[in-house]
Amino acid sequence: EQAKNGLGHTFPNPAVGCVLVQEDTNAVVGRGFHPRSGYPHAEVFALLEAAGHVPDGVAAAQAIVANDESSPLVAQVQKLLDIYSSENGSDQLFANALAQAPVTAYVTLEPCCHYGKTPPCAKALAIAQAKRVVVGFRDPNPRVDGGSVQLLQDIGVAVDLAPVGSPAHQACHDLVTNFVKRITPDELRTGGQYEWITGAMRMSLRSKANRIKRNAAAAAAAASKDEEIEIVKEEVGPDVIEEIAWGGTKIDMEGDMEESVAQIPLPPEWMEHVDNSLWRDEMVWLRLSRAGRKKKLVHLLGTKIATALEAHVAQTLGHAVLLYRPGVPPVMDLELMLQNYKQKKAEKQKIKQAKTDQYFKSLAAQEEQER
Repeated sequence: EQAKNGLGHTFPNPAVGCVLVQEDTNAVVGRGFHPRSGYPHAEVFALLEAAGHVPDGVAAAQAIVANDESSPLVAQVQKLLDIYSSENGSDQLFANALAQAPVTAYVTLEPCCHYGKTPPCAKALAIAQAKRVVVGFRDPNPRVDGGSVQLLQDIGVAVDLAPVGSPAHQACHDLVTNFVKRITPDELRTGGQYEWITGAMRMSLRSKANRIKRNAAAAAAAASKDEEIEIVKEEVGPDVIEEIAWGGTKIDMEGDMEESVAQIPLPPEWMEHVDNSLWRDEMVWLRLSRAGRKKKLVHLLGTKIATALEAHVAQTLGHAVLLYRPGVPPVMDLELMLQNYKQKKAEKQKIKQAKTDQYFKSLAAQEEQER
């Protein structure tokens, strides 16, 4: 439940919650959730409350989500997080914070055990002397993948994993499923390289996307006239492709364009929206005119977004970018789409040739009659 507070704000990280419970009284002594990428994880906010540094760990995390720089709570939390990120910061803030009574930490996802933008949460729980940790879902990230479980067990902390298939395990899995898909190596995404996609495959993707767009426009026009039209359903993949307008700031056009695009932040809430759309439909149209009107800028920004999502730029059309990323499991069969595309292209060519032949046949008949 605490993890849901961060849902939609944490890209590229997962939404994770933590609750610290005193075992002998069942009293909650700390709660927290991960508010944004680059900030400490859920366990730290729960520990800040348990150690008495903030009155409410959830409120502290919510202040980071709101990003209200004028808020005294934000300033207080930022000072604490600066201490946490410093050398021996975990010791300064959390040493023996949970030692007075047996405390169990309940976490959505296995605590991290590596140094990234912040120190490892498993270390903070160990320094605070948590007696037990209950993990809802084991983190498949290669930098974790059971490492925290082993680390905590090695120093005497009991660790329990929610049984696979249990309601708790499934609920936690549902919260982190897109994160798990992103970090799990996939031979189709190939780290965002997509060297296996041919020009013909790109053409079939573009053809499908543009056909869906035309069908949507025709359906909208018919609806405005209170008419009904029959739309042929797609044989492969979705019948609708979402169009998402740029949700970030306008890009400075005065300086170096490549540098400006490189420095522009990708809004996590917006990226989460695009990510969800790609996992659902495998394709999405990005409308990037709000970022700037130059086509080079659209191309650069579209490429940056695609790289962050391990997606493929299938088409850049004016101020719009079509992204493709295979789902897990794949939604569309590109080989079948390619066959359909080639077949329809051949049929169109056949009709065109028949019309050409008929034209010249009529022309020849007319000339013969004139003679």
